[in-house]
Amino acid sequence: KYMGGTILIFRLCVDDYHRYIYGVGGFKGKDRHVQGKYHTVNPIANDYYPIYKENTRDYTMIRTKNFGDVIQMEVGALLVGKINNHIKEETLVNRGEEKGYFSFGGSTIIMIYEKDKVEIDKDIIFNSQNYCETKVRLGEKIGEKKLPERA
Repeated sequence: KYMGGTILIFRLCVDDYHRYIYGVGGFKGKDRHVQGKYHTVNPIANDYYPIYKENTRDYTMIRTKNFGDVIQMEVGALLVGKINNHIKEETLVNRGEEKGYFSFGGSTIIMIYEKDKVEIDKDIIFNSQNYCETKVRLGEKIGEKKLPERA
């Protein structure tokens, strides 16, 4: 379902605020937990450990009006130990509403979009193609709904 889609990775540093929000609004499904290890989420570590496959993870599918079904995933990492999501049951959520927090240290949020649902801003695409992280602040625009191709 997500083959050819868009994946956004938001890595939190130790000095970042460790509360996180819903990146999209819509009908939130049940939280799912995937047990795992605790490697650092520093991008260099990915050369040695499959950190997005091995670390402990929680994820939720959110059915949206504008972006189809979006997966939001929290990745627990070394020195974090616990992902704390506020709402466990299925319910409507709003973009920007606090979803939860990490107990301590750096960690990562991953957003997965279906193909042709979102268009990411050009500066982020450019930086990513050049192996450069882009600092993203709460409420900052990073993309928009992709419009259908005109015939």
